[in-house]
Amino acid sequence: MAAAQALRHHVHVIPPGGALSAAEPALKGGDFEWGVLYGSAFSPERYQRLHDEARALNITLLNDATQHRDAEELDRTIALLDGLTARTEVVKSVGEVPAALARVRLPVFIRGAVSSAKELGWKACVAETVAEAQTLVTKLLALGDYSRGRVVLREVLPLRRIDKLHQGFPLSREYRLFVLDADVLAMGPYWVAEDPFGGLTERDEREIRALAHEVAKRTKVPWLAVDVGQLESGEWKVIETGDPACTELAAVNPRDLLGSLANGLEQRAGC
Repeated sequence: MAAAQALRHHVHVIPPGGALSAAEPALKGGDFEWGVLYGSAFSPERYQRLHDEARALNITLLNDATQHRDAEELDRTIALLDGLTARTEVVKSVGEVPAALARVRLPVFIRGAVSSAKELGWKACVAETVAEAQTLVTKLLALGDYSRGRVVLREVLPLRRIDKLHQGFPLSREYRLFVLDADVLAMGPYWVAEDPFGGLTERDEREIRALAHEVAKRTKVPWLAVDVGQLESGEWKVIETGDPACTELAAVNPRDLLGSLANGLEQRAGC
């Protein structure tokens, strides 16, 4: 918020659970504006309400409610990312786990459609047996904010490891990219402020920019966060996507991102 204010963007703080019009009593419909929503995770219903309230004020959020879900819920677009990411199966019940594991070999990384429980450590995300997979799926299905009724079982990629742990979770060399209309606006390391491998080579940067561009093209989500990770072989793969409305910046510089975003929206206005 401070970076946006420093760049003289209009900033309105929406009360928790409140309407957009409650952000500021003087906020009224005027000339057309693009709107960028930012906060904690939004339920689909909450996002739709804010989207509709914004439209009533002649403000258009960069993602509509369907695009927001496509970015946030991995199972909705995973089939479109074939070849770019880990092999993946989606289940809606624990009874579907054995059949899914016949198609994706153990060990598997298990997460909800929206997010994983990696803050609880490796064993909260990775199953090495059918029984462990069933236990994790059962737990995630009970966590509606994580799963929304769907759980994703993913091939464990041989990622290039960083010599650090995050609450017991082994870290890998990953980058987060912010993409508008398939153009990368800004990027930075996901886990640490400095890349312990010395930063990206020109080849690395070309490859991850091309990945993010291709993800945006395939998903057709205009405003998108894309996380990529490097394999031990040096190749880069997509880890997951997200809506920047509820995506942390990681090590991305907020002023750089907002400046590039403003330029991108000016180009949109000129089209």
